[in-house]
Amino acid sequence: MTDPLIPPGGAARGLRVVALVKQVPLDGGSGDLDPVGRLRRTGQDTEMNPWCRRAVTQAVRLAAGPGGHSTAVTMGPPRAVDVLREALACGVQSALHLTDPGWAGADCLVTAKALAAALEADTDAEVILVGRSSVDGNTTAIGPMVAELLGLPFVGAALDIDVAEEGGARVLRATLQSEEGRRAARVALPAVVAVAERSCRGAKASSDMWPGTDRIRTVSRRDLGQTGPVTSPTRVTGARRQARVRTPVVLAGTLDEQVEQALDLWQSRTEPAAAAAREPVPPRRRGTPFERIVALTGPPETAEPRALLGEAAAVAAGFGARVTAVVLPGADTRNFGAWGADELLVLSGDAPRSAAAALHVWIMEHGRPSALLSSARSWEREVLGRLAVRLDSGLMSDLVAVETRDDGLGPWLVGTKPSGQSTLAEIDSLSSVQIATLRTGSLPLRTPRTDAGPLPMRQLDVSPDPALRAGPLEPDANYDALERARVVIGIGQGVDPGRYAELEPLRLLLDAELAATRKVTDIGRLPHSRQLGVTARAVAPELYLALGISGSTNHMSGVDRAVTVLAVNHDAGAPVFERCDIGIVADWAAAVEVLCAALDKRRRLTGGLPAERGD
Repeated sequence: MTDPLIPPGGAARGLRVVALVKQVPLDGGSGDLDPVGRLRRTGQDTEMNPWCRRAVTQAVRLAAGPGGHSTAVTMGPPRAVDVLREALACGVQSALHLTDPGWAGADCLVTAKALAAALEADTDAEVILVGRSSVDGNTTAIGPMVAELLGLPFVGAALDIDVAEEGGARVLRATLQSEEGRRAARVALPAVVAVAERSCRGAKASSDMWPGTDRIRTVSRRDLGQTGPVTSPTRVTGARRQARVRTPVVLAGTLDEQVEQALDLWQSRTEPAAAAAREPVPPRRRGTPFERIVALTGPPETAEPRALLGEAAAVAAGFGARVTAVVLPGADTRNFGAWGADELLVLSGDAPRSAAAALHVWIMEHGRPSALLSSARSWEREVLGRLAVRLDSGLMSDLVAVETRDDGLGPWLVGTKPSGQSTLAEIDSLSSVQIATLRTGSLPLRTPRTDAGPLPMRQLDVSPDPALRAGPLEPDANYDALERARVVIGIGQGVDPGRYAELEPLRLLLDAELAATRKVTDIGRLPHSRQLGVTARAVAPELYLALGISGSTNHMSGVDRAVTVLAVNHDAGAPVFERCDIGIVADWAAAVEVLCAALDKRRRLTGGLPAERGD
């Protein structure tokens, strides 16, 4: 990383920087609801969101030097002051605590409005930093929403960050990390910047080092001129323990015996799964639509558009609507009709802020859609976050399932997302436009339509963003390979990175791709594109082989659609053995060696492995 701007013959000039931080339950919380239907936060151990710690580190660094100042801002109940005290102990110079009973249970839109109002009234920030996401909700919506409310550009997730002067104005330069890879970007200040996990070491200080509250100013709703009732457009309507969709069989016997049993069970599960019928994509709707579902599609070379359009078509059937697929320039849309689209809206550019503005104008001209859906990639999250602000609508984020319900007054969407330890929350929206980002890897791949033909197509002009210039994408380890893989080997912290080479014979035998938990990718052992679960990336292989993985809810939600989950862990009490199909209690390295020998023998005797014979 480089230092902030150093003018000729002078000392480093600091920036005026704000870090937005959040207090989250330790280990994700219970996911239970309190008596008034909000996710329970009281009575639980809490900490600063791990990704916000990176924002604090960067805020202190960028503010260093004459004229610089760093401020930490949080919104939450009185006890949330602790994250500000810790930020001060880590070097931040001042803090704002937005707290008011009226904000209790605030969703992303209400939170973003309060934060933006406080920032506009109380700071003159050149850079507003946020963590890439939060471990309790994983919405990644606050940054784009605050940026839209303040009329600022947004970039993220940023790895390397430096500041320079161009034409007498300051600009921030960063390497941005997305699901597909990395790219260099330059953004004019002021701007909102999401900080990536690997950008720096997270700020941390023990509680005995935390100062008092002298440098913390409390801000209420009245201070911001917000005196009316607060109604969050999205709400949690229920929470339930995650249904056990797998019946774990933890094997016994010698390691050789366990491996043979595991391979037999895998084969017995693969053959009926290959023959199982998929739900079809609902028939195409023709003619002039009264209702419309708009779906922002991702890269067509992945499985994301197919999964998303199939789900959008199912939602459209419940609303009596057509599906408008929004596609980026140059996308191959030949299969979109078969996958669920009824018409295409082709964007001329991909600048997220400009795309949101253009889509908003188009929506106002053609009528509000019943729903706006997208995958949970970075581009779609920013566009839908900005559109939620423009439409004053709630955003249901990171859903693993969605369904249409109708109580006789008209259809609406209900989404499901992971929340806390082994808990799923049900969420709906009170807005006229239902907006949701979906984990497409958790959605079914429906049987394509057979009546699909050429789709009506419209063009929508999207101008470049004058504040943002991005370089070409440098693909990160073949992003779509995990989507295509029939076998995925997941690596947890229990696997020594110095011994990854020992996995190669097994990977080649299974023709598998490697994936990992957040903690593994967070420290750079595998690329970010290989992270499953909390990043909202999910896969559906025929076999997911979990090696040295403890089995957290956030990670295992990324393999919900795997046909078979085979877990190997030396700890018989690891949670993964409650969330797998087949369990082997053993050292991962010993199990890999025995698996290789057994697979090689079976291939020579039978001519193939279960996944290969399932075609």
